Amino acid sequence: MILEYLQKQVDFFNKKIGDFIPSGEPKILFDAMRYSLTAGGKRIRPILVVESAKSVKPGIDINTFIEIPVACEFIHTYSLIHDDLPAMDDDDFRRGKPTCHKVFGEAMAILAGDGLLTHAFNLISLNKFLESEKLIRIINILSEKVGIYGMVAGQAADMDKNFRDVEFIHTHKTAKFIEACCEIGGVIGSADESQIKYLRDYGYAIGMAFQIWDDVLDEIGEEEKLGKKAHKDKEKDKITYPLVYGVERSKEMARNYVEKAITSLKDIPNRDILVNIAKFIISREV
Repeated sequence: MILEYLQKQVDFFNKKIGDFIPSGEPKILFDAMRYSLTAGGKRIRPILVVESAKSVKPGIDINTFIEIPVACEFIHTYSLIHDDLPAMDDDDFRRGKPTCHKVFGEAMAILAGDGLLTHAFNLISLNKFLESEKLIRIINILSEKVGIYGMVAGQAADMDKNFRDVEFIHTHKTAKFIEACCEIGGVIGSADESQIKYLRDYGYAIGMAFQIWDDVLDEIGEEEKLGKKAHKDKEKDKITYPLVYGVERSKEMARNYVEKAITSLKDIPNRDILVNIAKFIISREV
């Protein structure tokens, strides 16, 4: 049932993202942005923004804050474009399709990522329904957790061959952004500060579970199902949970994070969808 629900949300966001894709000149820049935004994906970050808001404010009108989850997907897509670059992870495929730099060249891929990141904050600033205090807080949360104290720091640590703290890398590269999406949902839904903390804790825990499970999938998953090259972490001597702890222990750690995520929601009134999302994360095929 959760798969059907999530697919409906994916379809919804695919349409909404399409509505917000900018156009302009030079055309190749906007084509590169569109190519990566429409290449598919789980849309888990925008879904978490919406479901976190709904968990504390059922019936909230998504259209009053739609720019926020769309902006989160713009930021995520930028990070994937840059992550795939030859100077980073050097991936030829993403979601079963050639990566942005393989289609448009490295320079245009870099600029497409830059464009998506900056335009994301432009989208947030265009919201006409949320109070300015909320918008400022949302911008603060996002800029901190996808920037030099979050995702960017995690990517830098991942690129540093002398940096071997796998928890730091996963926390910053993946978990902080997912944490931000859940926290932002709480802010949008006017949750009290204790509820926002619970949602933040939930986001961190599922973010860690998500990345650990991805490590496991890369280690033993099938390339056709992954939509990208398998076993690339081992080939590039990347520090991962299976490398440090082994596959079975890594699976156990991911499951423990899911349990922590679910426990953190005990005082969130409408938590069922969030609980099911947490369980879904470690149900992906290995």
